[in-house]
Order: sequence, then C-alpha cells, then structure tokens
Amino acid sequence: MRPRKATHGHALRSRVYLLMATGVFFPLALMAGVGWYWLHSLDDRLLSGRLAVSGAVAAHFDEELTGDLEALQRLGSLVSGPLADGKVDELRTPLRDIHQYFRHRESVYLLDAAGRMLIQEPPENTPAGPRATSALVDEVIASGRPRLSGLVAEERGRTVHELVPVRGWDGKLVGVAGGVFDPTRRGFDRMLKQLRRGQTGLADLVDGSGLVLASTAPGRVGQAVECRAHLAQLIREKRPETAECSDCHRARGVEAAAPDDIVIFTPLAAASWGVRVRQSAAEALPTEGAVPWAAVGGILLLQFALAGVFAWGAARSVTQPVAVLTAEAERIAGGELAWPIPDLGEDEVGRLGKALDRMRQSLRELLEHVAGANEQLEQRVAARTQELNEANERLRERETARSELLRKVITAQEDERKRIARELHDETSQSLAVLAMGLGAAVDAIKSGKTPRLDEVKAVAVRTLEDVHRLILDLRPSVLDDLGLVSAIRWYAERHLETRGISVRCEFGDVPRLPPEMETALFRICQETMSNVARHAQASAVLIQVGVEGGELHVEIEDDGKGFDPGAQAKRERRPWGLMGIRERAEIFGGTARIDSSPGQGTRVEVRLPVPLPEKEGAA
Repeated sequence: MRPRKATHGHALRSRVYLLMATGVFFPLALMAGVGWYWLHSLDDRLLSGRLAVSGAVAAHFDEELTGDLEALQRLGSLVSGPLADGKVDELRTPLRDIHQYFRHRESVYLLDAAGRMLIQEPPENTPAGPRATSALVDEVIASGRPRLSGLVAEERGRTVHELVPVRGWDGKLVGVAGGVFDPTRRGFDRMLKQLRRGQTGLADLVDGSGLVLASTAPGRVGQAVECRAHLAQLIREKRPETAECSDCHRARGVEAAAPDDIVIFTPLAAASWGVRVRQSAAEALPTEGAVPWAAVGGILLLQFALAGVFAWGAARSVTQPVAVLTAEAERIAGGELAWPIPDLGEDEVGRLGKALDRMRQSLRELLEHVAGANEQLEQRVAARTQELNEANERLRERETARSELLRKVITAQEDERKRIARELHDETSQSLAVLAMGLGAAVDAIKSGKTPRLDEVKAVAVRTLEDVHRLILDLRPSVLDDLGLVSAIRWYAERHLETRGISVRCEFGDVPRLPPEMETALFRICQETMSNVARHAQASAVLIQVGVEGGELHVEIEDDGKGFDPGAQAKRERRPWGLMGIRERAEIFGGTARIDSSPGQGTRVEVRLPVPLPEKEGAA
C-alpha cells in the first residue's frame, strides 16, 4: 500500500525554519547579553581593584604622617610645666635630635599657649612660626588635638605644617610643638606612581582645599584640581568615591562640559588630605572602547544565512519520512493492521518507524488477546451466573428450611404446652384430687374423734410437689439463672446422661457470666445435643469442654456412639430439625456450629461464639 502525500509538509518546513532561526538567534543574543554583563562586571572589578590600591597608598601616607605626629608628641612629653622663654633651654637638645631624625623637615619649633615662638631648630632670623596657619594653631590650642595643615605658601616656598598639643604634668595645655616640611621632598610622588596607569593616567595627593600636594605629573604641585569643592566635601566626610566625570557633573547639576574620565578618590585618616586618581574612561574600562559593529553585524548575518541553509536541509530530511509515518499512522488509526511499515533507515525517524511498527504488531496482538479475553470473560460470567443461581437456590432452600424450622418450633411449643397440660391433668390434677379427698377424710375422722390418716396425705402432697418441681425444671432450670452456664450444663448432663449409665467427663475453663439470652441459647444447644446423645447415640462416654480462647467461647460435646452421616441426614425427607436449630441459635449471636460425625466413629458438636466485651462502669 503506497503512503498518501502529506498535506502539512509546508507548515512543518516553516516551523523547522522558524525553530532553527530561533535556536540560533537566542543563543547569540544570550551570549551577547552575557558578554555585555561580563564586561560591565569586569569594569566594576577593575574599578574596585583601583580603589583598593588607592586605599593602600592612602594608608601608607597615613602611616608616615602618624609617625611624624607621634615623634612630635614625644617632644611634648618632655615638658613638665608651663613654657616660658627662660625654661626651654633644656628642650633645645631634644629638638635638635628630632630635627636630625626628620631629615626632610625644614624646621621643628615649639610655641607657647599664646602661639608665640619659643624655640626652633635650626635657628633662623625669621621665625618659622606659621603666621599663615595661625588659625590652625588656635584650633589645636582650643581643641587639644593634632592637626596637619594643607599646602601653605610661605617665603621659603610651599610647605606643610604638623602641629601637636603639648601638656604639662597636670594635663593642662601649655604649648604647641610643630614641624614644617616641603611635600616635594617627602617622596609622595614615588608612591603615587604606583597608581598611574596608561598614557592618560594621573595620580594626585590633594589637601582639604583642593590644592595638589604631590603628583605624578611635573608642575602640578600647588595647582587647584577640578571640582575642588566636591573633593573638599569628600575629604570632610572621609568618603571614598569612584565615578565618571560626566555622571558626577550630571548628578550635581553642573552644566559645564565634563571630560570622559574616570576619577577614583580615597581620603586619608590622619590628615584632611586625599588621593585622587584620574584616567580616560576609554583607556581604563573595556566597555568604553570602540566596538566594531560592522564586523558584529556581518557575523550575525552570516550566522543567519548558515542557519537558513541548515534549516532547509533539516526540514527536507525530516518532512519526507515524517509524511510517510503520518500516512502509516492514519492507516493504523483506520484499523488496517496487517501491512508492515516500510524501513526508513537507522536514524531517529527510522527508529520511530520501527517503534511504530512494533506498536502496530502489539496492537494487533492486543486486539486478538482482547477478543479471546472477551470470550473467556463471557464463559466466566456464564459460570458465575450459574453459581449465583445455585447459591440463590440454596438460599431459597435454606429460607424454606428456616420457615419449616420456625413452624416446627411453634409446633414443638404447642406440643410442649399440650404435654404440660396433659401432665398437669393426668398427674398433678389427680394428685391434688387425691390430696383433697385425703384431707376431707382426715377432717371427718377428727370430727368423729378418730385418728386421721395424715401419712398418706403427706406422701401424696410430697409426690405432687416433686412432679411440679420436675415440670418447672424441664421448662427452665433455675441453676442457669442462679449459677450460670457451666453449672447448668453439668446439672443437665448428670440428670439426663449419667442416670442412663453414660459416663460424663466435664472440662470447664474460666467462663465469665454472659448475657442471659446468650446463656439461654448455649444451654439449649447443649440440651439439644445431650438429648440426641441420650436418645440416638447409644454412647457409653461423653466429653464436654467449655472455655474461652482468643475472644471466643467454644463449647465441644463429643461422644463415642454409633455416629451418623450428616450428608445423608440432610437429604432425608424428614429433616434433622434439632441440628438445624443448633446452627440457627449459633448464627443468631454471630457464631458458628460445626457437626462432625461418621458411622461407627461417634459425633462431635463444636460451637464458637464471640464473647461480648464487658460494659464500662458508669456507661449510659
């Protein structure tokens, strides 16, 4: 059978084109996005690294300046009282030692609490006291804290002053120790060169007013840096910053054009100074360089062209065998399972065709199996229907037997009533009449003065009482109500079996008192069984066992009599109503009755009833 032509081949080919193009475009877009994110994260890591290096250089400067202040603080520790012109000669030698220790110092001096120059090293005609930094001296005296000035223009050049408070033995501020140095002689530029990168890189050390203290570019010392007000604010706030100049200008609302540079600023802790690094963004950041968009576009177009060619070839290689599989699948769906699917190769489509052919064979076998199973099911249904009919017939027979049993029970009750009436009429009434006549004769004898014959009257009365007592016990023994089931069974066995010469052995366990109706039913079962033994079994010995096991009460009565065939008894026209009554009474209380017997092997009757749980005290 030839496969039909696929009607959806063009739609499948279009979807393959679209999927292939999408599969190429999205990975490219994803790679571009990941690359862009990676480049920007690389920018952030580079700037973070530059900021960390700048912080390390600032920490180095902090360490040097802190050492200067500690040396001047040691000079102040030599002072024991208020400073005056005649009391500072002993400090001249320590002052000279400190000046020699600080070779880069222009001078080291000591001021009193009023800011007047007391002593300096080396001695000069012009005092080195900072007239231009008098405000800073006043601030140190007022606050009692060390300070470093910014760049100060003096006659000797651009200098920086270091000031520490001097206290006496009582802790009161008595003066100021200071030092002057030229920042160009401290070697700050050597450390700043560690921060310079590329052709446009520049590193400056600036003071709190934005003046350059040291720089990697010659001639910048003393010049004001760009955005000096913003840098002064960062120094006051001790806040590092990394920003592009253009972004910073836009954030602060500056209208002046800003160069496309990156600025990294780190403040010092020991002084109101900061380290400022500046470099062109195009040179510092990978994402700021020129991107060859034409090359990128050409590569993308080439990728899409290759994807189109590949999609066309993939669609052609897929749609043709798919059309064959579609036609074969439609044929299988129509119920034609006899023809195999042609071989389509060893690739995925070929394996799919082979799997579809195996499915066709399995479906064919399954349909055959289902047909056979349906036939077997019909046979089983017919058999089960016959079994159900037989069960219903047995049930009807049982209901008929139950009705007949009920009729027999009623008849037995009437017969028992007739027997009782007959015994009362024939025996008890006669005895009472004789008793009345005897009493009359006794009365006449007494009236005539003769001796009455009361012995005969007494004997008649005793015999009548025994007959009435026997009649009452036959109806319901009082021992069942007074002493319970076990005692009633033993009493009945002794009265009706042992009196007939049958040996009785009783094995009773610990049996609790049961509900009255259950004890009555069990007693009647035992009564019927022992009556059958006495009347029909011709037995010489009987074993009676009563006990509780596993939540069940079991009663077993076994004799060594002649036995009988239970099956033959069930087929007789005269049904064994006594045995049926035993089963009925057991089933009423949710139990079972089993009768085992065979000719010459005796009979065993076993009854099992569930023992009801005792009611809890106080239960309603």
